[in-house]
Amino acid sequence: MIASFIPRYVSNRVLLTAYRILALLGVPRCVRKKHYRQNLVRLEETNWGFWNVPEAYIENQSEWVNIRFGVGRRQSMSYAGCEIIATYNARKALGGPVSKQYMAELIGAYEARGAALWGAFGVTPTAIAAYFKKTGFTVRTADGADKAAVEEIAKNHKVMIATAYNDKNDITEQIHTVFITKNRDGKFVLHNAYRRDERGQYRESLPYESLLEAAAHISRRESKLIYLIGIREKSVR
Repeated sequence: MIASFIPRYVSNRVLLTAYRILALLGVPRCVRKKHYRQNLVRLEETNWGFWNVPEAYIENQSEWVNIRFGVGRRQSMSYAGCEIIATYNARKALGGPVSKQYMAELIGAYEARGAALWGAFGVTPTAIAAYFKKTGFTVRTADGADKAAVEEIAKNHKVMIATAYNDKNDITEQIHTVFITKNRDGKFVLHNAYRRDERGQYRESLPYESLLEAAAHISRRESKLIYLIGIREKSVR
């Protein structure tokens, strides 16, 4: 009952407000500067294929153990960096420019504004929307419980970021944020959502017919959508 109370009975609006409160105190500047130097060196040492392939996105969060984010010995991108990875992937889909240096800068930007409980709870989802607005994009957001608003965003956007409970009945399974693309057939593909191929390599999900179906399969359990962000370039008049 305790584990199920939040996903079942706490509204998404209340949850997002709690996240924003937890993010009021950013990671101290001295820690951010140290992490930026460390992360830049460690990212330069990686040879993951997605860095150099235009159409490839980050799928392998569990391998980011040595890339720091947040305060504390456990804190890393592997543990709590899904929102940052989703942001990077979305920015890449929108035309970049993205690089290892950009990722190091992005981590620092979210440590300064958005890190919930100094990064222990990742990044507050509303900070992602704020980041894209600040960097010049048109952003639409929807409460995951508002199916009409979710479907409107899904219809009108090719680049989306979704935050969901990994298990709609168990908060201890935590919350995950993923980047979602729409393929040429209008179907929805999840990125960095724990998928592997037959060789054990991380990969994108198979396409889903609808955004709501995709959101329900963000984890291996039945997920529950909390917040959806649709992102587009601003129209030039």
